Amino acid sequence: MAMDKISYYNKIHNNINKLREFDIDIQGDYLCPLCLKPFTEHEVRTILTEEDVPQASLGGSRIILTCRQCNSTCGSEIDVHLYNAIKAREQRLFLPKTNRKVTVEKENQRLNAELIVEDNKSIKLFINEERNNPRVWENFHNNILLPDEIIDIADHPLKRDKRRIGAALIKNAYLLLFAKAGYSFLTDSYYDDLRLQIANPEVFYLPERLWTIQNISLDDGIYLTQDNRYRGFFVIYTLKLQQIYRVCVLIPTPLIPFLSAVKELEKINAGTSLRILKLPDLNYLQDSNAINRLRDWCYGWKMNF
Repeated sequence: MAMDKISYYNKIHNNINKLREFDIDIQGDYLCPLCLKPFTEHEVRTILTEEDVPQASLGGSRIILTCRQCNSTCGSEIDVHLYNAIKAREQRLFLPKTNRKVTVEKENQRLNAELIVEDNKSIKLFINEERNNPRVWENFHNNILLPDEIIDIADHPLKRDKRRIGAALIKNAYLLLFAKAGYSFLTDSYYDDLRLQIANPEVFYLPERLWTIQNISLDDGIYLTQDNRYRGFFVIYTLKLQQIYRVCVLIPTPLIPFLSAVKELEKINAGTSLRILKLPDLNYLQDSNAINRLRDWCYGWKMNF
């Protein structure tokens, strides 16, 4: 569903004006949350792109406006790796109502095909003659694809890189947090490394394991950690292809180095309960009191909000 760009712009622009009351000078009518490049109101309405968070192919919806370059680059450089990682996992499970491209191999010959898992979990191999060399197809048809014949089937490789998968997961969490908090603290230079990690996933700007994918009993949302050793926000969200995947990403506050936060998380044993507090449902974009409370928590050490 398309966004109401005018309504969205008004909320975010009001957030900028509110922050000026706190002597936070943000240049421009709108900043792309991923690169912080400024845009005018006219550019927001005409050339900025609607961003699905998470990506639409994994069940997300349009909630943010980003610049065309960030949207396009993230889609081709990191989002596709996250999608492929989940698709590859589900392929190994042979889930009903799934299909994928495969290669049929025999006697050093290859045939392009499609493997289809039907509702009743029966497996069918569909071969499109037009996608194959006529001579190879004829040989397979007449001499190889015979009853009780054993053939090798290999999935077409899906590009997926661990660093790029991590960058995509962090990007989703960062944008979900921005949708709730606006520019209230995320323009802090502390988060430059996070933005650089999203833009340049092959470079190690952040430590690994700020995120986890596992069974999480909490609802999607933003939670405040109740431990100053890794003080920050747990952003929990859902990815969906054929199955459901729950993601939790830690975005520390500017007072906690990223590496220190990760090292503290690594000390937590599996099954250990963590003390957290759900971020109160306030208007952090336009309510001065809510903005002040959020900033006090981000730049302070008190546990209560």
